[in-house]
Amino acid sequence: MTDTATGPAARPRILIGVTGSLDATMLPLYLREIKNEIDCELTALFTPTATKFVNMDAVALFLDRVISGDNPKDWPTDKPGRIVADHDILAILPTTANTLSAIAHGSSQNRLTTVILAATFPVLLFPVMGGPMWEKPAVRRNVSQLREDGYEVFEPVWRENYDPLLKIQHGHHSLPDPEQVVQILQNRLPTAR
Repeated sequence: MTDTATGPAARPRILIGVTGSLDATMLPLYLREIKNEIDCELTALFTPTATKFVNMDAVALFLDRVISGDNPKDWPTDKPGRIVADHDILAILPTTANTLSAIAHGSSQNRLTTVILAATFPVLLFPVMGGPMWEKPAVRRNVSQLREDGYEVFEPVWRENYDPLLKIQHGHHSLPDPEQVVQILQNRLPTAR
C-alpha cells in the first residue's frame, strides 16, 4: 500500500512479550501466523523465565528482532524507552498470573514489565493459568484493575492439554488460536504513523 503524498506506507511494528509458561512452547505457531497474515516488523521480548520454555533459535526464524534477558550491557540498544519508541503495539503471549500481578501493581521486575510501564501504545494481555488460579479473588482483582487501567485483557480459552509434569491430560486456561490472535492484532494496529 502506498500513500502518494508521503511514499510507502510504514509497516506496523509489533512487539510480542513472552513470559514463563508452558504455553510459551507454542509461540512459533503464533509468530508464523502473524508473519503469514500481517506485513510487519516483528520483535519478541522474553522474560528470563520465558527463555527456559522456548528454543530461541527456532523462534528467531520468525522474528526480525529478539530481545531477552535483563543484562545492563544490552540497554544502549534495548533499553525500555527505545523498545517503546520502536513499536506500535504489544501483545503478551502468554501472560502469567505473576506478570498480571506485576502490571496491575506497577512493578518493573524485569525488562518486559518496565516496557509495559513506559508503553504509549496498546498493550494486549493473553492470560494463561490453571482453572483454580484464574478463579482466585486476587487474580480476578488484578484483571479488573488492569482493565480499569486501560489494558485489554482477553479471556483465556479452556483447553485439555497434555501436562508433561503431571503426565496426564489436564485442563487449563490457554491462549486463543493463532488465527484469533492475528485478527485481534489486525483490529488494533494503528492505521498510520
